[in-house]
Amino acid sequence: MFLFTTPQNRDAQPANPVVNAIRQGAEKTGAGFDYLLKTAQRESALEPDAKAKTSSATGLFQFIEQTWLSMVKQEGPKQGLSQYADAISDNGGRLSVADPATRDKILQLRNDPQVSAVMAGALTQKNREQLATSLGRQPQAGELYMAHVLGPRGASDLIRAAASDPSRVAARDFPEAAAANRSIFYDKAGRARSVQEVYGALAASHAGTQLAAAATTGPAGTQAVQDDMPVVEVAVGLRPERARGLVGLFSTGGSREPVSRAVANLWTTPAQGGTRTASAEGVERYYPRLRQGDAAASSTSSDAGKAVTSPLPPARPNELSGTAATTRRGPLDLSSFMNQRAGA
Repeated sequence: MFLFTTPQNRDAQPANPVVNAIRQGAEKTGAGFDYLLKTAQRESALEPDAKAKTSSATGLFQFIEQTWLSMVKQEGPKQGLSQYADAISDNGGRLSVADPATRDKILQLRNDPQVSAVMAGALTQKNREQLATSLGRQPQAGELYMAHVLGPRGASDLIRAAASDPSRVAARDFPEAAAANRSIFYDKAGRARSVQEVYGALAASHAGTQLAAAATTGPAGTQAVQDDMPVVEVAVGLRPERARGLVGLFSTGGSREPVSRAVANLWTTPAQGGTRTASAEGVERYYPRLRQGDAAASSTSSDAGKAVTSPLPPARPNELSGTAATTRRGPLDLSSFMNQRAGA
């Protein structure tokens, strides 16, 4: 057996079928696998039969009934579900199914990872087109996820409100969404979050997420954004009063000046014979340390140039310095040492 032998069979453990279903859904619809996977993780923790307690949302991507019926009606014929699509009728904007048994079967498809993933990918592309038209640019990953939660119109309203009136209470504009998603619209203490905070909370989990399998072209020839989530804006949304201090964590831009003169001085090489000081405003010098013979000379200096006295390391042994260190000696005589060990 070799220590570094690679196992011959790399497929000993089967891949997660849910993840495979999401990957296939991304390939069929052109949506980003990374985006769909993160959405499913946040919505259902990758549980195909997940059920919300506060709404009709069900499945990997937590489709509510009306959204699911709409997607099956539009995408069903492309996915071999024509019989279900034909059973869905539109009654003045409200979708319904005449036969209760057929309706139950259609809604149960939300628990099928493959069907759910395909519908989620198609919905992602649809939301992207509508947001791009509304915003005049391609949406970023976090903004696209807002459309998954609030619908494209709600996401557009939230994005605009966060830019124009960031302190506005989000629950007032989205009462139904707030009731179904209290953890997003309210903090642990029950305080209603602002639109800027809700924007940050929704965008944070999708920062740096790939939006599509390949770059696409949006309105007016604009290039689709792949993974440039505005992380600084996420920080602002999560904690407005701390945003300025967090920018350095999320951005490589900005000033590259030293944080203080003291730091700049300590990182520079002092002039020949001089000392390195932390500042020029009369603070103590740190190095070099003084020898005993230099104490008298230093006592005449001003307080601004006062050096800190500290012990020096032991002097180098004479036999290791000067000519003694370079003189070649004969081989060591270990006979006395061996005699002692032998008891002689």
